[in-house]
Amino acid sequence: MDTIAIGQGVGTDGAAACAIIYPILGVASLFGFLCGIGGSVRFGKSRGEGEEEKANAYYTASLVLVLLLTAIVWPLTALFKVPVFTLFGASESLMPLVLEYGDWIIWTFPAFILSAYFTCMVRCDGAPNVVMGAVVAGGVFNIFGDWFLVFPMGMGMAGAAIATAGGTVIQLVILCGFLFTKKSHLKLVMPWRPSSAFFKSVTTGFSASVLEFAFIALTCILNNQIMRYGGEVALAVFGVVLSCSGMFQHIYTGVGQAIQPVATTNYGAGQTGRIACLRRVSLWTVALMGVVFTLSGILFPTQIMRLFVDATPEVLAATPTIMRIYFISFLFMGINIWATFYFQSIMRTRMSTVLTVLRGIVISGALLYLLPLWLGIDGVWWAMVFTEAGVTGITWICIAYTNRQMRREIA
Repeated sequence: MDTIAIGQGVGTDGAAACAIIYPILGVASLFGFLCGIGGSVRFGKSRGEGEEEKANAYYTASLVLVLLLTAIVWPLTALFKVPVFTLFGASESLMPLVLEYGDWIIWTFPAFILSAYFTCMVRCDGAPNVVMGAVVAGGVFNIFGDWFLVFPMGMGMAGAAIATAGGTVIQLVILCGFLFTKKSHLKLVMPWRPSSAFFKSVTTGFSASVLEFAFIALTCILNNQIMRYGGEVALAVFGVVLSCSGMFQHIYTGVGQAIQPVATTNYGAGQTGRIACLRRVSLWTVALMGVVFTLSGILFPTQIMRLFVDATPEVLAATPTIMRIYFISFLFMGINIWATFYFQSIMRTRMSTVLTVLRGIVISGALLYLLPLWLGIDGVWWAMVFTEAGVTGITWICIAYTNRQMRREIA
């Protein structure tokens, strides 16, 4: 929603600035998911095994860890914000717009980290409706704030940033409020082996944090390669594409996070048959979503661009080619994101991490530097398509391998 408000209220430079800002939100998600998914998976597995105290020991360890990381990362981000945004691809002309938005995000940075963390923990505690209510409440505030602060109030980038920060704070307050209700099973206890609890939580959540780190690194490479081969017009189009990608990725992540507590608890209880059923349903879900998302960009590229920004003729001319190529990657993206959460749920964290690194850093990074040498700016977009398609092929091999392993476990 921010990109629509900024694109219509600020223009194509604002949309380009959004592409620079998104990685800083990925930094917050990185640390939130590192501790939240790691802690929630261990929490859910221990509850499935009937060990409530051990489950809460993992919760306590992951909470302490996320608070420590927040205390370290927040001041560093504020201190080095200009070098960080430059690394993300900000030019001198875009930097004022980037800072106008980014300052508000940095001031409320802990809320972004902790909301990601508590989303994982509360969902795994059997309260997905609370999480949904928190997300909806924060989203409604964000949407209303985008309209009110950007248009009637004329606050531009700052208005959109305030709406985003405010929505996240509301989401965090609702999630924390659940902890003090009788329905919450999340209790603070002293881990009998704190170092072991920290280590297991971090290693379990590592692949999810790598997913966010890969998003940050990949966006930095994309922004810099786009500026090198296509300039600010291509970056403005990519700002809209990145907004769509972020929205689709969150939907795919939602499917992965929705199955995670169920799969983890059933894995702890030894119910592998239920896991197989859940796997089939969730895979079909993300596959059908991928078809819909891909067709939307292929059939309606100009309409999507006009929805997001008050585009110039140059931007509109560049839009169809960029969107029609890049949107093919969404056909495969859902399966790859789903796989990250699925393999975590059945304690194949190393497999999950390898797939994430291949997708987010190794294959994509190599193709982003090689293909533009032959194809120019189009090589940037095709690099993402080939990356997602290749990793999907590897994912299917991993699924077949783990299926055989679980059948042996049943036998």
